[in-house]
Amino acid sequence: MLTRVPSLRMQALEPPILELRFSKSLTLPIFTGSKIMDADGSQLQIMLVDTRGDQAVPPTLPSPIKVEIVVLDGDFPPGDCTNWTSEEFDRNIVRERQGKRPLLAGELSVTMRSNGVAAIGDIELTDNSSWIRSRKFKLGARVSPGSYHGIRISEAMTEAFVVKDHRGECELLDFFFQVLALLFILSYV
Repeated sequence: MLTRVPSLRMQALEPPILELRFSKSLTLPIFTGSKIMDADGSQLQIMLVDTRGDQAVPPTLPSPIKVEIVVLDGDFPPGDCTNWTSEEFDRNIVRERQGKRPLLAGELSVTMRSNGVAAIGDIELTDNSSWIRSRKFKLGARVSPGSYHGIRISEAMTEAFVVKDHRGECELLDFFFQVLALLFILSYV
């Protein structure tokens, strides 16, 4: 009697049902040493979203989860990819340059309570983005390893952005005031 062996099928990576999202885009430009804010000038917020209906998850988290804020390479994910693994996300975390301060400073870990929302306190970047290949960073948020043991929650990320040296911001203002002073003097000549 012959039995048939089921064929092996390649299954596509299914997108997670739950994902983290930044509630709003960032205020640009971003300078080193300056507080990172959302587009409304408020502190950043992370939300837990159920992607089946694109609605914020109701207050049903069984217990609080820790969310970690990280810096990502601006080229991640490649192309229009919307589905990545946790390992791919982790490989694209950008660390500080050797001999420099930590790249991201401030409140880098927040607790998300049962309502599925977490506010991020003061955070700032300490180095510009000119030294990485893409010349841009993204902020990312992931569930802290070991703080949650349910179904996978996909990581959040912002749009790519350039970080400029704070010195450049001051130099631009100095130049602006010098031009204004020159125009003022020329108006009396």
